[in-house]
Amino acid sequence: MRLKHLVALLFGFLPYVGVPALAIAATTVRLPGAMCPGGDAIFDDGYETRVVPHDASGGSGGSYPGNITRTISVPGVGTRSYYLRVPPGYQPSQASPLLLALRGQSLPTASGAQQARTDWSSWVDAKGFIVLAPIGNSTQGGWGAAGDIEEISAALDDAAAAYNIERSRIYLWGYSAGAHYGHAIALSNTDYFAAYGVSAGSLEQYACTDSGTPPPTCASLLGGAQPKIPVDIHLGNSDPLYTQYGAGGDPQRFTNAGWVLGDDLYYTLFNGGHIYTVAHLGQIWAHLCPFALGP
Repeated sequence: MRLKHLVALLFGFLPYVGVPALAIAATTVRLPGAMCPGGDAIFDDGYETRVVPHDASGGSGGSYPGNITRTISVPGVGTRSYYLRVPPGYQPSQASPLLLALRGQSLPTASGAQQARTDWSSWVDAKGFIVLAPIGNSTQGGWGAAGDIEEISAALDDAAAAYNIERSRIYLWGYSAGAHYGHAIALSNTDYFAAYGVSAGSLEQYACTDSGTPPPTCASLLGGAQPKIPVDIHLGNSDPLYTQYGAGGDPQRFTNAGWVLGDDLYYTLFNGGHIYTVAHLGQIWAHLCPFALGP
């Protein structure tokens, strides 16, 4: 479950974490409505004909339910911890979706990761998915430091070994610096993440630039993303990213590259600043949950 397809980024380069590319590109599959939030996975409105992807990791041995801290050894980085929220209904015999939650810029970084987990916890418990919140390595509290991608990959691998994760339903969400970084990770790993969401994030703050200086251009990054990974954007109308730094143009960047508003692109411009709310997280989950990766 290693992240692999990586791109040059605004503040440096993500190192390669190499595994062979898939022989067959992944596809985006829309799930039966009854699967969100955890209804009958077989029947939707009494009759269901769609194929539901299933790729269980088969992991076991992890503690549950509730807040869990796990410690891992990351090659080239050292010993790291990450945080999980496992829902009360978790059963090792049934594979669960997982959402990778990337905190905003914060010091100490561990507190930011714990806060991201806390903010997602009510939705985890109600909807039945697992949240994984990594800490990161930046001394400035952001993302993109050496070792960050290795740490995230190792945490995902460890979670899949300790819990039964539905690998066709791994999602990503990020806030602020985590949203900037999340754009880059998700768009470079569209055969790993089924869908993703960003709160108070901007493509041009990390993942790409319209001018291509530094590369890549947003047009090339988005144009090359296959499949067109579903994305939810939540942005405040008084957020400086919206008013001054071009984030308000992100929906158009996506639609120019083939995304369809209301189908695989969701955009919420709300009254407020550089924030998110727990209610926003519920809206985001409602837009991510219906998607899975198929062969």
